[in-house]
Amino acid sequence: MRTSTDPTFHRDRERQFFEHVTKLLDDDRLRLDTARGRRPITLMIRRVARSDKGVDLKRLMSELGKRDRDLQERMPVAERLDVELVHKYLWILRSTVGMLRVISIPPTRPLLEGRPPAPVSLNDLAEAISKTPPPLKSGPVTAVYFSSSGFDGSARDFVGRPGAFEILVEPNDAGGFNVYTSDKNKHLVELLNPEHDEAKRERIRQAITARTSSLTASGIASDRLAGETELPIQLVESELKSYASENPGLAARKLDGRLVLFREGSIARPDAAGGPYAMPMIDKIRALFARRGENEKKIAFLSERRAALGQQRDRSYEEISNLESQDSTLRQQFKESTTELAKRRITSQLLQLRKDMERRQQLLAVLNQQINVVSTHLHNLELVQQGQTAKLPDSEEMAEDAAKAEEVLADLEASGELAASVGSIGAMGMSAEEQALYEELAADSAPPAKEPPTGASIAGANQTASGNVIRPPIPPLPERTRERKPSEPEAG
Repeated sequence: MRTSTDPTFHRDRERQFFEHVTKLLDDDRLRLDTARGRRPITLMIRRVARSDKGVDLKRLMSELGKRDRDLQERMPVAERLDVELVHKYLWILRSTVGMLRVISIPPTRPLLEGRPPAPVSLNDLAEAISKTPPPLKSGPVTAVYFSSSGFDGSARDFVGRPGAFEILVEPNDAGGFNVYTSDKNKHLVELLNPEHDEAKRERIRQAITARTSSLTASGIASDRLAGETELPIQLVESELKSYASENPGLAARKLDGRLVLFREGSIARPDAAGGPYAMPMIDKIRALFARRGENEKKIAFLSERRAALGQQRDRSYEEISNLESQDSTLRQQFKESTTELAKRRITSQLLQLRKDMERRQQLLAVLNQQINVVSTHLHNLELVQQGQTAKLPDSEEMAEDAAKAEEVLADLEASGELAASVGSIGAMGMSAEEQALYEELAADSAPPAKEPPTGASIAGANQTASGNVIRPPIPPLPERTRERKPSEPEAG
């Protein structure tokens, strides 16, 4: 997403971030370092200056021959926000104690040329810092740099050094934002993230919905989901538990040290909240003393066991994939090696690697067999439970209901015959007087018959408005009926 050549994406991300920072200026949770210590921004006077480089963008477009007003509207404009923090004392005296600078570094030239933008490197970041005015003598400066195309590893390492005051913000491919800074400004990481908690939870739920098929097999692990969404593991675990409580038949439990969301069987439990077969309290007590809850316990245990085995199988697949990539790398190194000693070493490494892959394949075979056994047993228990919860009627009850249905059908048929006989009375014909009047009215309402055209009418139709009579052309006689002229020689 960050390498998108669509200028609208970069413009929207830039606007979203700066609108978020503008709202933070009135939030007392935003605490910045000042000459008087770390203070909430709402306790100081804020002098805000907002600007952009729209003029430079227009000049660059003219140089590149991109005189397109629509393209200019969709381009990022390198917005900038300078907030001077002023402390008021002795009622009338004021002094500047700090500053907040927010600067955008958009990939303007690559977007105009239609090239995928590259992330901002350390050299690009150093150039942007050099163009920034020097820090104030009266207080520290908190500098935030935003890039819609992201930052590379060197730039992230630069702001992660101890005592660094720079903060980097970038959009990620998962739909959110990443914030990088040193331990000095760790308290600003969550505040400077434009994505609010509701949007984060919605992204987690969308990721769960996209992987619904995994709930029945191995489940959805919290650490893997956190890696896909690029969100904190605590937030992901909280949402998994909430999702399980809202959807009957799902469970979120710790398996092998990590939280896993999985399905407890393929059918809902009879006593699930709001389910179609909700049991009254007296039935629950009877089922408890009759030991009828053993199937539910077995289904829950086997479902958890199947999810744990599925997680082990997924990890084995990942390990085999890593071994396969190492195998291809060693084979390439063997081709590029020029000495016999290096080729022997690579051959020994490949041999050990192949043995590890065989062991992983054997482990996978065992795991697949165990999962098949557990799934089969679980399926049989679910069939038994479904038969018990269906509460189908017995043969005597069905025969009694069939006899009642036949009686109802017989009464309905008799009522239909009576209704048909009563309705036929109203369908009688008309009397003689009514029939005579009907024929008279029909004759009066019929359109008059057209008379055949006479010669005078035809002549009048052929006469134009000027009085001239238009005569129709006389068609030529057939060849056989024409009379021979004396000048024509006879045939033969």
